[in-house]
Amino acid sequence: MSISIDIDIDDILWNMSDREKQELVDDLYEDGYRPKQVGGSSDSNNILDDAWEVTLSKLSKGRLMLTTDEEELIHKIANRLPY
Repeated sequence: MSISIDIDIDDILWNMSDREKQELVDDLYEDGYRPKQVGGSSDSNNILDDAWEVTLSKLSKGRLMLTTDEEELIHKIANRLPY
């Protein structure tokens, strides 16, 4: 026996909180889904840019798992940059 329910995805998204929507987007991004357009730009990143974004995301989310030395190294590298 099976049950089939027709649910509109818009109904689900409309009822999600901002936090739930952000978690969904973050999960999709981690699974390799990328937006076709961000900030009005239609230029897509190359594969190296995509890999870099994944790396930065992992660093940001896993910061508390880094050793003090690893975190200091990242700070030193970032502080060398002129931006």
